[in-house]
Amino acid sequence: MAKEKIYEALQNVQTHMMHNPIAKEGINNFQKYKYRGIDQIIQSFSKPLYENKVLTIVQPDLNVSTKFLEGKNTLTRVVGTLRFLSTEDGSYVDRSYVGHSLSNQAKDLEAARSFAYRNALLETFCVPFEGVVEPELEGIDKDSKPEVNQEEVSMLEEFKAELRKVYKDKDKALKLFQQYDKVAELSNDKETRVQLNLLYSKVIK
Repeated sequence: MAKEKIYEALQNVQTHMMHNPIAKEGINNFQKYKYRGIDQIIQSFSKPLYENKVLTIVQPDLNVSTKFLEGKNTLTRVVGTLRFLSTEDGSYVDRSYVGHSLSNQAKDLEAARSFAYRNALLETFCVPFEGVVEPELEGIDKDSKPEVNQEEVSMLEEFKAELRKVYKDKDKALKLFQQYDKVAELSNDKETRVQLNLLYSKVIK
């Protein structure tokens, strides 16, 4: 029985990523740290996927849910399946495709899909990162004004930015936390709820 091509192709992609770690090319001008943008991460996979004849296809089981929050904010969550398909023999591997984003500019669907695709790629290939360690919340100046790109903002990043604005007012900070926690609960996102609690605890302690 012939070996399905997709497994060899995915192994080749992973080998390429192991030898070509994704460096931090973006620079946050406010907090003075480097980061990896979504576009940069996705672009890093273009060459190895193309060279190994692998297509990535979001399957029809995609579920999109949008919730309206206070003001003009909306939270969109996408859940589905991403298929890695070999164009050589039609063999494929499926994996989870999950992402969410909050926005007040009606760009959360696009951002949520980008986050889902990025997460699927990074988790599938166990991508190594090159460069300094990601900054912790307590290492960032709470009084600074973060540079926020609504097209590339996750729910946690949005919460972190909003919390910096109100952390001195305990009541407002608690209300903000409860709002985000409720959204995560409605989305059945236990991991995000844990992270929200950790971020809140670090700032309010």
